[in-house]
Amino acid sequence: MSKDSRVDWYGKDLVLLVQNASDEILTQAAFQAEALAKTGDVPVDTGFMRNAIYGVGPDGSHRSQAAAQALSAADRDLAPEVQLKEHEAGLHGAAGYTIYQETKHGFMYSAVERLASKIGGIIQQVGRSLK
Repeated sequence: MSKDSRVDWYGKDLVLLVQNASDEILTQAAFQAEALAKTGDVPVDTGFMRNAIYGVGPDGSHRSQAAAQALSAADRDLAPEVQLKEHEAGLHGAAGYTIYQETKHGFMYSAVERLASKIGGIIQQVGRSLK
C-alpha cells in the first residue's frame, strides 16, 4: 500500500468504554490490549505485522518500539501514527495490510474483547499505584 493510500473500515466498530477512567488507566489498558493482540493468534509470516501493533494512550505510546521491532523484521512502510482525542487510548496496527488480516481473522478485535474481561484488574492495579 502506498503512503498516499487510506483504508476507512466501517465494519464492526469497536469501542471499549471505560467511564471515569484516569489517563493512566486508559494508557495501561491500551498497552495491555497491545500485549494481548501480539500474543494472540496473529496470522503473520514475517513478524512485521505482529511487531507493528502498538498501544497508545494519553500518558504514552509504544509506537517507536513497535516501529523498531517491525522494521527489524521487514523493510516495509508503516501507516501514519494514530491520532486520538484528549483522554482516549487506542490499539493500532501500523502495517498497511493489517486491516485485511483483521477483517479475515479478527485478532485485534479478539484482543480488545479479552481486555474487556481484564479491565477490572487493570483498574485495580493502577489504582494501587496512584496511592
